[in-house]
Amino acid sequence: MQEERNVKWILVISLIMIPVSTMMGTLIYPQYYYYPTRQPDAVEALSFYLNRIDILFFIATMTIAALATTGFGSKALLSRLTIYLFLVSMALFSVSVLKLLFTPPWVR
Repeated sequence: MQEERNVKWILVISLIMIPVSTMMGTLIYPQYYYYPTRQPDAVEALSFYLNRIDILFFIATMTIAALATTGFGSKALLSRLTIYLFLVSMALFSVSVLKLLFTPPWVR
C-alpha cells in the first residue's frame, strides 16, 4: 500500500518535472544563431545532452510508474524500478540546475 502511494506521487512529480526540465534546456543553453556565431564547447555540449537524457529518464519514469499503478507485471519490481529511475532523473536535473547557477550570464 505504501509503495503504491509512493509510485503515484512519483508519477505526479514526474508529470510536473517534464515541462520544467524542458524549459530548463531553453534557459541554460545559449542560442547559437545570434551574431557573432560560435561553436559550443565540450561542457555546453555535454550539459545539453545530459538535459535531453534527463527528459528521457522522466518519460521512462512516467511509463514504468503508470505500469506499476495499473498492476501490469510485478508490482515490487516495477515500483523499485520507478524509484531508481526517478532518483537518476532528479540527479540529472540537479546537475542542470547547478550548471545554471554556476555559469556567468555573460558566457551564455
